[in-house]
Parts: sequence; structure tokens; C-alpha cells
Amino acid sequence: MRNLTSGTTRASLFALLLTGLCLALTAFDLIAVTGLVSRAQEFSQRGASVTIIKAEGGVDGRVCDALARHDGVRASGALKKQGETAFSVLPQSPVTAFSASPGFSDMLPESTGARTDGLLLPTSVADSLGARTGQVLDTLDGPTRLAGTYEYPDDGRPAGMGYAAIAPVPAGLLAFDECWLDQYPGAKTTTDLLYTTLFADLPADVSPQVVQHNASLGKAGDPAADYLARQTRPMPLITGLAGLLVGLSAIWSRRLEFASALHTGARKRDQLLTNLLETVAWTAAAVIATTPVILCAAFVATPAADHASVVVSALLIPVSCATGALLGAAVATAFIREDRLFAYFKTR
Repeated sequence: MRNLTSGTTRASLFALLLTGLCLALTAFDLIAVTGLVSRAQEFSQRGASVTIIKAEGGVDGRVCDALARHDGVRASGALKKQGETAFSVLPQSPVTAFSASPGFSDMLPESTGARTDGLLLPTSVADSLGARTGQVLDTLDGPTRLAGTYEYPDDGRPAGMGYAAIAPVPAGLLAFDECWLDQYPGAKTTTDLLYTTLFADLPADVSPQVVQHNASLGKAGDPAADYLARQTRPMPLITGLAGLLVGLSAIWSRRLEFASALHTGARKRDQLLTNLLETVAWTAAAVIATTPVILCAAFVATPAADHASVVVSALLIPVSCATGALLGAAVATAFIREDRLFAYFKTR
């Protein structure tokens, strides 16, 4: 305690040095990790994670909806185009009509739709009609209810669903044309699941097609592989080595003091324990100062589901830096010898 309060340990200097080092290298890794998370989030939000199998009249809606129960599948639903329908207030502007299985509403961005009874409309169409959820709409085919709305942004998705009316129907009522599956990452597993939705007696002239809903962002990658391949992955090792050098310097710069203490009867193990306790004081200060920055960056820049993994990944850097400093202090203490006292004095 006397060494810390008197400034002999230079704890403030080394705490600032280690804090700056940890903050700089942690920032590099956080930028890389949050960038990967943001790209994965954008991939899902823009519908690029949705894969569709198309087979006219060949999709079993019950099997398609059941895919949502598989691990890693966010939503699934079947779709069938049914021509056009027009609203009484806009008779000259018919919208594309679709029938969908109950699970399809979960596929739509920001959907407020019910699973049965009524139409799902894009928010822009509902606004142009001046309609609200639950309101009865007059169509040229008869009255119906607005069951809900959904967003369909112009972000690379096919334009058809942006001006459409979707009617949820029981999954076993129709033979659907498409099955949509949202799974990320998916790869070959997604394709295999989609093929299970086809009827066994599919006509020979029907050739199933598997397509990506929004291909503007390219094919789905492997987030786990991208995370492991990031350039900043060695940061914990680099900061550990940097901390080792700082810990060595902090103790080796006081070698005359420690050799003199050994000469006057101090025990090596007591000296080692004291040096480690002093090093813990300034390394802990660096870790404590870095942690709030990591927490803020993780909670602001990443979705809730990724908070824990991003925080743990980033905390490895200051923790490895502190561990390296402690190891450096121990190594330096071990190499300081009483019989080198005169040589340390001459150097001083």
C-alpha cells in the first residue's frame, strides 16, 4: 500500500498506458465484430435470408408451415398467386391477389397480420385506402376485412409483394405454388428442407426451382466462419504480449530496489507476492476502465441476441492484457538476483 500511495509503483502511469492499449485494440476488434453482426442483421432484415422453392401446384402448405418448428428456422409459409382483385374506392388500380398458408404472415417484415379471416395489405396500400386493421373493405368481389398490414421496402426484393392483397387460408385447403423459408445461415440444409414440402405425386412436367428472395446482397455466407476469419482475431494474443512487455518493464525498471531488498533479507516469495499485488492494482484499473466502453459499444451497435457473445469476445482483450502484465511481472521478479546488485547500481 505504501508503494502504491507514494508513487513508487507508478501505478497511475502504467494504468493509463494499459488502459490506452486495451481501448485501442479492443476498439479495432469491436469494429470488426459489430461489422459482421450488422451485415448478418442486414442480410436477414432485407429478406436475403429467405429461400423459396417454386413448383406450380406442387407445394404442401401443411408441411411448409411445419418447417418453422425446425431449429434455426425463423418462419416459413406457402403462397399461391390468384390473379387480381380491386377495391371499390380504387377500381382502376387492381392489386395482385395471393392466397397464403397461416404461417406466411410471419415471413413479412413488420407484419401485424392475423393468420386467418381477412386480407393482409402493404402499409402503403392500406394508407392509400385510408383503412385500418379490422375495418371492412369493399372489393369488386365482395366485402372483406383488413386483417393486418406489412412493410415491403424497395431494397432489392422482387416488387410483386409491394402492391398485393394476401388472403390467409387453411394450410391444407390448396396446393400452393411456393414455399418460403427464412433461415440464416442456411446453405444446403435449407434446400433439403424445402424439397420436403413438395407433393410425392408432383407431375413430371413441373420442375422445382429454388431461388433467393433478395439476391441483391449476394449468397448467404457462414457467420461463424467469417467471425473466425476476421483480421482482428489475434488481438487477445497481441494485447497479451503487449501486457507482458509492460509488466516486465514495470518490475525491471525497479530492479535495483528489489535487489537491495533481497540483500537486506527480504524473501523472494514475499517480493513476488508484493509485486503481483501491486501489478493487480493497475491492471485491474485498466480492465475496469475498459469494460464500460465495451458494454456501451455492444449494447448500442448489436442486437440483444448478440450482446453476450460480443461482450465476452471483447473482454478477452483487456483480460489477456492484464494476464500478460501479471506474467511479465512474475518473470521479471524471478530474474532479479541479489548477486547482481552492484551491476544494477553501476547501470543506474
